[in-house]
Amino acid sequence: MARIRTRALLATGEMHLVGIASRHLSTAQAMAVEFGCNEYYDNYQSLVESRPDAVLVEVPHEAQDSVVLWALAQKYHVLIGGTLATTMDVADQISTLAEKNKLVVEAGYEARYSPAWEYAKQLLESGELGRLVTIRSIALWAGDPKSWYYNQRISGGMPLTHMTYCFINPVRWIAGEPLAISAFANRVLNTATDLIEQENIVANMRFKNDVLCNMTAGFVAPAGFPAWSATFIGTKGAVEIRPDEVGTGTVTIYIGGNAEEYNFTGTANAFNLQANAFMAAIEGEGQIRNNPKACNGDVIAANAIVASVKEGRTIVM
Repeated sequence: MARIRTRALLATGEMHLVGIASRHLSTAQAMAVEFGCNEYYDNYQSLVESRPDAVLVEVPHEAQDSVVLWALAQKYHVLIGGTLATTMDVADQISTLAEKNKLVVEAGYEARYSPAWEYAKQLLESGELGRLVTIRSIALWAGDPKSWYYNQRISGGMPLTHMTYCFINPVRWIAGEPLAISAFANRVLNTATDLIEQENIVANMRFKNDVLCNMTAGFVAPAGFPAWSATFIGTKGAVEIRPDEVGTGTVTIYIGGNAEEYNFTGTANAFNLQANAFMAAIEGEGQIRNNPKACNGDVIAANAIVASVKEGRTIVM
């Protein structure tokens, strides 16, 4: 992901890469060679020697909070590869520092820049599909138990790492903030003590205007099973979004008994669009879609899902 986002930032033509840091110097060196950067370090604090204006943070969540807060204290703009923060306390600190130092902070939810998601949002807002009634989504990934994503302490848990990305963040962009959340979870495939506490989750949410949402997400995904989509069902029709890894995806519209598919292959992908927005915001020439205020709700929703699972009750927001 660090490479994908670095390429997207370089593609804007507005970014010059001045330094790379990694816990392992060999990792930083390999990426520096790949991108033609002369400065690389084995700790992020040494990046001050490169005098950056902005920092891309792509690290496991256990380390992310401290790196982001350090960068903001240094008065660097920050593009965060994942969720805004692991806790609301840190999210509030990020918001305060960004506002105080007039810094751009963008969380890494590129779905809000995806042509497929944007098209679906515009379609729903046009009223062509009638009143939005229900939302359903599925996001399964065949997770590697050796990956940091599977480690509870390092990742912060599956709701924060996986569900906010697929698809709490873009669903909130369309439907607003959830009013209530009720969730169930299990652990069936990889159950070692240090692994994630919730391996698979089914979460039900209620949004304003009585819109109901069902989200299935987890790290158990049978090979070949189509397990990454979100569908918005209205009184007159429905729209199904099937994202892909390069940030374009397809949209199928169901209306009047017909199904019509829109393929966004060939359009600018979401990572590039997000990079352009981030660079423009630094120059004061545009708006980003995942600023701290916009992304606090992702942390809140993830925490509510965990609380519902553990306490066996509906969490009223």
